[in-house]
Amino acid sequence: MKFVYSPLYKADIGFHVFPTEKYDFILQRLRAEGLVDDGDMVAPQRPSDEQLRKIVTAEYLDDLLNYRMTERTYPSEMPVNKDIIDAQILCCGGSFLAAQIAFEHGMCYHIGGGFHHAFADHAEGFCYLNDVVFSAVMMLEHRVEKIAVIDCDLHQGNGTAKFFENEHRVFTFSIHQEHLYPVKQKSDLDIGLRGGAGDDEYLKELKGAVDHIFDKFNPQLVIYVAGADPYVFDQLGNLQLTVEGLKRRDELVLQRARDKAVPVATVLAGGYAENVEDTVEIHCNTARVMHGCS
Repeated sequence: MKFVYSPLYKADIGFHVFPTEKYDFILQRLRAEGLVDDGDMVAPQRPSDEQLRKIVTAEYLDDLLNYRMTERTYPSEMPVNKDIIDAQILCCGGSFLAAQIAFEHGMCYHIGGGFHHAFADHAEGFCYLNDVVFSAVMMLEHRVEKIAVIDCDLHQGNGTAKFFENEHRVFTFSIHQEHLYPVKQKSDLDIGLRGGAGDDEYLKELKGAVDHIFDKFNPQLVIYVAGADPYVFDQLGNLQLTVEGLKRRDELVLQRARDKAVPVATVLAGGYAENVEDTVEIHCNTARVMHGCS
């Protein structure tokens, strides 16, 4: 199985709840376990400005390329600096590359990405550019006709839902904590869970949605947003999933895709556990499950 990764994803954002060091930690742990070696690693390329204009307005892209604090960049809740913005631009290339590899070989794990709150004209929620949207848009141009975004982050993928609200070739699904950031957009299918929902409730709701996506929509490609933040000890939410429950979540999605012979590109999205080692373990479990399914 191939892994997409760049050391440039680790950007210095100062004191912040988002642990960009997790990307390096994930790679180190997977290397130590023998799940990844140099031959499995693929480096992303930065998209061109022309490609980026497929998902953002010219005015917003100009702000980003010039690292300007404006009403469009300010809502990111991140520093407006070159390293961070360049890392997220590169992540767009990484998620697109992961989708290409998955479509050809079955599965690919992007050690990065999942910035699903970014809109076409502004940043939101730690996200400047929506790599999920970028990868789907680019794959549609590569003659993939039906793409499902299965978003299992703690927070609704509002930027993704808004971008594809009138695009019938992309099915957007989000399972998330309902009474929590962000202001919700309308996905093709949303499941908003109560605070305090645990493994059994989550997995029951997810199974019904996964059945619907694979049996009714019948995608040719899945982009799986495997957020680590539904975890019980995450600092930004109140869902109560255990490490084992999140692994079962991954198994439910990935094994169903394998059984239906549908390619899957996985991106990581959020994870803000009190102990970053927990976040790393949750993300590594996703890679372990993918490896077993590939």
